Amino acid sequence: MLAGLNTMSQELEIVDAFAAYGAETSGINVVVIGDIGRGKSSWIKTVCVLRQLLADRQVVVLDKKPQAGVGEYTPLAAALGAESIRFRIGGSGACLNLLDSAISHGGHHEHGLEGVVPAGQEALVLAVLTDAMGRQLDEREKAAVGAALTAVSGEALVAGRDPVLRDLAMRLLDPQAKDGSIFGSRWAERSLEWGVEPGLALLRLADRDLRGLVDSPTSPAVRDALETHPLVHFDVSALPTDGPALRVVMTAVNTWLANRLAARSSRYQQTILVVEEGWHVATGSTGEVFRTNLKLSRGLGLSTVSAFHHPAELPPDSPARALMAEASIVVLFGQARADDAGEAVRLYRLPAGTEDTLMRLGRGQCLVKIGSRDPFLLNHIRSPWEMDLTDTDAAVTGEHPPAQHEALS
Repeated sequence: MLAGLNTMSQELEIVDAFAAYGAETSGINVVVIGDIGRGKSSWIKTVCVLRQLLADRQVVVLDKKPQAGVGEYTPLAAALGAESIRFRIGGSGACLNLLDSAISHGGHHEHGLEGVVPAGQEALVLAVLTDAMGRQLDEREKAAVGAALTAVSGEALVAGRDPVLRDLAMRLLDPQAKDGSIFGSRWAERSLEWGVEPGLALLRLADRDLRGLVDSPTSPAVRDALETHPLVHFDVSALPTDGPALRVVMTAVNTWLANRLAARSSRYQQTILVVEEGWHVATGSTGEVFRTNLKLSRGLGLSTVSAFHHPAELPPDSPARALMAEASIVVLFGQARADDAGEAVRLYRLPAGTEDTLMRLGRGQCLVKIGSRDPFLLNHIRSPWEMDLTDTDAAVTGEHPPAQHEALS
C-alpha cells in the first residue's frame, strides 16, 4: 500500500507485507513502534486498514484504546458501515466461546492446508489455566483436562451444540465414573481427582473474571463477522488491563481467527489482524499461544500488525520482545526517551547513530525497515478524508472533526 514519501530518494513508497513477501521479506508480520502522539495509530488506520480494504483484503481489528467511551476505531467502523463488536465483563456485550467448534479440537480442519494447524481448544484452555493458576499444570492435570474436554465436546456434539467453559469445569469437579477408564484399571479411580484444581480455576473464571466473555455460546455477531463485512472491529476497550480478561479475549480472538482462516484456506484470502496494544497479548502462556499462531502466518495468509510503545521496558526474555524481533516489516516512529531509541536500534540492528534520528522524528515521520532493504525515512501521507477519520483528539477537544460528522451522518 502507498504509505508516503521517502525523504531520502524523494520517491513514493509502498509499504505492504504481501507485496514485499518473497522479493524483500520471508514473512508477512509487521511491528509499529513509537511514543504516543507520534502518528502510529494514523499509520495503522490508513496503511494497514483503510488502504488494505481497497485492495479487497479483510481486516480484523483488536481495539484496546478507549476514546470518548468506546474503542478509538469505532468512528472508522461506523463510517464504513461495519458493526463494532464490543466485549464487556458481565454478559452485556459480545461473547466468543472458548470452546467454540470453529476452534479445532482435534488439530485438523477438513478444508485446511496440510501442516497449517493453529492452536486448538486444548492448547488454549491449558494456556488460560496456566495463567489463571499462576503455575504450570502437571501431567496429571493436563491429562484430566484433555479427557474432560473430549467428553464434554462429544456429548455437546450429540446434543447439537457447543460445550461451554462451565461444562468443562463441572466435568473436572464432578467426573463420571467412566471418565477414568482411559487411564487403565490401576489409575481409573484415582484419576477422577486429578482435575479438581483446574476445575476450580475454570469455575472461578466462568463465574467471575471471564463472565460473559468466553463462557457462553459465541454471539451471532462474532460468529458471522468474517462473512458480514471486510472490516471486523472487536472493541475490547472496556476490558480491564489488570487480570486475565483482556489477554484471554484477545488470544481467543486470534486463535478463533487463525482456525477460521485455516478452515477456509482454499479461498486464499489475504487477511490483516491489527493489535494496537501488542504487549497485552505477548505475556504469559496465552502469549505463547498467540506467538505459535503467528508462526503460521504465511500458510494462513494472515499478516499481524502489532503496535508497541516502550521497547526498553520489556524484559530480555519477554515474549513481546520475541514478537517484535520476528517481524519482517518494522515501522519506527519518534521516541522521546534515549533508552527506547537505543533498544529499537539494538533490536533491529540499525546503524550506529540511528538513536538520534529516532529521537528527532516529528509527528508522521518514521524510519521503515523492510526485510533486507536498508532502512529509509518516510513522511506518512494522508488524504483529507483520512485525516478526519483517523483523528484521535476528540476526547481532548470535545468535538468531532466536521468531515467525520458528515461521514457518520
